[in-house]
Amino acid sequence: MSPSGIDELPIIYQSSIFFGIYTLLSISTIQSIKIIDSISKGIGLETWRNVFVDKLLPLLLGILYATAGIGHFTNSDAFCSIYPPVGTWGIWYLFGSAEFHVAWTGVVEILGGSGLLVGGVRSLFNMEDDDDGLVLKLIKPISAVMLFLLTVLVTPANIYMYTHGAVMGADMPPLDISFHYIRFVIQVLLLSTLFVLAKDGLFFAWGDELD
Repeated sequence: MSPSGIDELPIIYQSSIFFGIYTLLSISTIQSIKIIDSISKGIGLETWRNVFVDKLLPLLLGILYATAGIGHFTNSDAFCSIYPPVGTWGIWYLFGSAEFHVAWTGVVEILGGSGLLVGGVRSLFNMEDDDDGLVLKLIKPISAVMLFLLTVLVTPANIYMYTHGAVMGADMPPLDISFHYIRFVIQVLLLSTLFVLAKDGLFFAWGDELD
């Protein structure tokens, strides 16, 4: 039995909890987006763009996701161990092996993280130019959208760890229930920050084109 005890419940309850977590994640992320938007207005749009949207957030998130993506290949077995088996929660019947899904999600994390890093570094060293192609101008918001969608799509692995006590490796001890609550908060922050980065990045890029 997992520390949460959810894997011992009837399947109908397990599936309800699965969808309930997604619902709570959505509601929490929407509220977090509103808070970040309020903070950005308090900071001022110019400072928000120059410090956070152009440089700090892309660099921090880029490093985080690119590093995680590399981990999908250097520590593939650990990630495979938290991939939900067929039939989990009575609803999980996704095609493809755990190895396949660990690989493609790792590639997307590396691509998205690298895109944010490229955009952040270019802003940091004032390498951006009016003659840049559309891809370079939109590399940060496009990468943020990719990573936002990916984070939503890989959430079942996190839920599986919570509901069934899966850990990243046979030698790893069971995770305390508090770990999952903390990670939930972190995931809300990641999703809301990526959403705002994509939204504001597109807004500023569009404004530059009008100028």
